Amino acid sequence: MRKILAFLTALLAFAASPAQAQMPPLPPADTVAPVRGEEIVLNDVPTGGETWTRVFGQVWARNVQRSTLHVVRPLGGRANGKAVIVVPGGGYMFVSIDSEGFRVADRLAAQGYTAFVLKYRVNPTPPTPQAFMADMASKFGQLGKGELADLPPAVDDLAAAVSVVSRRAAEWKLDPKQIGAIGFSAGSRTLIRLIEQRPEAALLRHVGLIYPPMTQTVTGGPRPPLFLAMAAHDPLFRQGGLKLVDSWLKESDAVEFHLYYGGEHGFGMMPKGTTSDRWIDQYIDWLAVQ
Repeated sequence: MRKILAFLTALLAFAASPAQAQMPPLPPADTVAPVRGEEIVLNDVPTGGETWTRVFGQVWARNVQRSTLHVVRPLGGRANGKAVIVVPGGGYMFVSIDSEGFRVADRLAAQGYTAFVLKYRVNPTPPTPQAFMADMASKFGQLGKGELADLPPAVDDLAAAVSVVSRRAAEWKLDPKQIGAIGFSAGSRTLIRLIEQRPEAALLRHVGLIYPPMTQTVTGGPRPPLFLAMAAHDPLFRQGGLKLVDSWLKESDAVEFHLYYGGEHGFGMMPKGTTSDRWIDQYIDWLAVQ
């Protein structure tokens, strides 16, 4: 927790003059570059005060009201006919569109998966960078001390994304029975609520939960094969322990659980110099046998 608070303090100082712009090109994760193409609008509303901000090598989208699905496709001849919907985190204050979005999609596309990065609606935040960072530091300082409030519009956006991918599977040369989803932090909470509340969850072949709220018991809904990755030093793990895993195992033994010693919360695709850096390789290995 001390590291997280120190990071947020540094962010607050940095926020005095952040670079704000459209999403810059992201480098491929290996020598095979995916092809970025279509952007699908899920709810046709004005973009309003949406801002994409680069902070310490990451890009965050905040004040999102127009939800979109970004298609990241493999190069020709490498597609395996399988899809993964990527749901970034951000505490419903922003969408971590880079480290928990496009960088994940790039790795998946390099392995033949068609990836879909969901930019879902989030709660409004102060318009100025200084006020936003101060607000974020205050709220993230409570990580692991309470429960993040649900955000139904985010669940609606994820349900719409699953529906779109399923409905247009033939157009993208995808097997409609091979659609999965992976969520990070608040994105994993959104995925849990989809499983509990929405019929679209039945369309998912498998799910990944990366540093989810471990206090959750997932009441109702299907139990597709689950990949779960967490750091032991994450405040959310210290808060909930193995509650989520134990609850899932009572209904299905199709669980792969990785608990890393280091990594803290929010490691995503940002190298930390710990074994949590390997989560994406382990996830891809797991996908190969689903």
